[in-house]
Order: sequence, then C-alpha cells, then structure tokens
Amino acid sequence: MHEGVFTEKIVTVIMDELKKHPGQKISAVKVKVGETYHLVLESVCMHFEIAVKGTALEGVQLILQEEPMQVTCQVCHKTGPVEDHHMAMCSFCISLNVITVSGNSIIFVSIEFSGTKSI
Repeated sequence: MHEGVFTEKIVTVIMDELKKHPGQKISAVKVKVGETYHLVLESVCMHFEIAVKGTALEGVQLILQEEPMQVTCQVCHKTGPVEDHHMAMCSFCISLNVITVSGNSIIFVSIEFSGTKSI
C-alpha cells in the first residue's frame, strides 16, 4: 500500500511550505497526480486525514486530481491517451515506441491560505 508513503511526502511538502508563511493557516491544497502512480485517491485522502490529525494541517482540504497518461508516438508522431496505463502503447498505430508526455508526475497546483492568499 504505497498511498501511505505518498501521503507522507505530500504532508512534508505542505509543512515545509507552511514554515515559509508564519502565522498563516492553510485551507486547501490541490495536487495533480499522474495516472502512472496507480494511487487510489480516496485512500490518499484517508491517509492524509490521519497524518495531519493534531497538526497545523488538521482540517486542510486535500483536493486530488488524476492526470491521464498521454504519449507521443515516435512512429506515427501522434499524441493521445493510452488504453492501459500499465502498457505505454500508441492507441493510433499500436507502436510501443512512445514517449510519455503526461500522467507521470505529481504537481502541486495550489496551496490556499485562509483568507485571500494563494500560491
């Protein structure tokens, strides 16, 4: 169950960011997670609630958005989604000679502070 380890890393990043803004309170964090991480987003949210209980992050809303995997084919040069993210294959010409262009990263989209501040 890698959701727990993943969630701990998210909490560390958020806590590090909070240290840069003394006296502020975070209300929400938006994170885009690539499909290739194979995470159960509901499980990550559950782990997050447990991990932040009793900390400065308790009550923070974690908003996760899964980013679908897309590849660019080195044979037909088209870019598009894959049918199965376990096998990166061009859905146009079925070539395995592809480059992943999305769905393989973790991006902190925003951290919203109580009030109007957002980064």
